[in-house]
Amino acid sequence: MMKASIEANIRHPRELRDVRRKYSPYLAKYYGNDQLLVDASITEAVWNAWAHGHQERTDYPVLLKIHFLHSRLLVRVYDHGDGFDWRPYQVTGDMKHWFPSVEDLDESGRGITLMLRVMDVLRYNEKGNECLLMKKYLNQE
Repeated sequence: MMKASIEANIRHPRELRDVRRKYSPYLAKYYGNDQLLVDASITEAVWNAWAHGHQERTDYPVLLKIHFLHSRLLVRVYDHGDGFDWRPYQVTGDMKHWFPSVEDLDESGRGITLMLRVMDVLRYNEKGNECLLMKKYLNQE
């Protein structure tokens, strides 16, 4: 059972401001104090698609789909780029307890690290131009 669904074509990450007004009440309801972390993960996924997938071009949009399902949030972010090799960012073990070194934070991939720590699931399609984020609601853990 779906509680709400939001879709947006985003040509620049600034446009997330308007979309955020639509999904923020749901983040507050289902994630409480963690809502800003979940929002940061969504923002990072869109920013990565725009900056890396579209090389910051605005002539074609990043597609954002947000679904508030019965027990979890599902977010899909699609870009029209060539994709990227996401395999080096696969992690074994529990990212929730990973404490980064300064060197880790000085390289690209910080957004992926954030999404891995905050969200329950982070997946990419084979090509690397579609991102899937999932997170159970706080009362569902």
